[in-house]
Amino acid sequence: MIFNSDRFGALTIDPKDLIEFPAGLIGFPNDNTFILLRQREGSPIAWLHSTTNPSLAFPVISLEALSVEYPEADILRAAEVSGISGSLDSFSVMLVFAAPGKDIPPTVNLVAPIVVNAETRSGAQILLEGTRLSACEPLSTWLAEPAPQPQPAARARRTTEVQIAMDEP
Repeated sequence: MIFNSDRFGALTIDPKDLIEFPAGLIGFPNDNTFILLRQREGSPIAWLHSTTNPSLAFPVISLEALSVEYPEADILRAAEVSGISGSLDSFSVMLVFAAPGKDIPPTVNLVAPIVVNAETRSGAQILLEGTRLSACEPLSTWLAEPAPQPQPAARARRTTEVQIAMDEP
């Protein structure tokens, strides 16, 4: 199917890659179908883009890229209350972040993670109550140390072309 995004232009998306949010996201209850768009394969950063509203897209970061540890029971309980069932192994957790621009550090919302069951492609933005975390945490405080990468023998030629590819969360 072809989807016209205000941010990325015309995109061909596979309906099997769609993520359903029965209750929408916080503040957007009528936007229920989204697609996860990554600019680079394997990147922890992506865009969670509504497929019903061409101008609605949230920058998100994988929980795995951060040093935040949520109690598993809290995630499972909040997901279940939101109608998302499954085991922790079937969940992908992402967080909305904001990168306003020059001289303003990026922040991440740690109290309302987005949980997606990767098997059913159903998700919810859950609200974790009673946490010491906030919706506007400095992103740099929570970035995990990157895993060491093997050094290639020869440097690959870089390209300036950026391609949006749909990956599973």
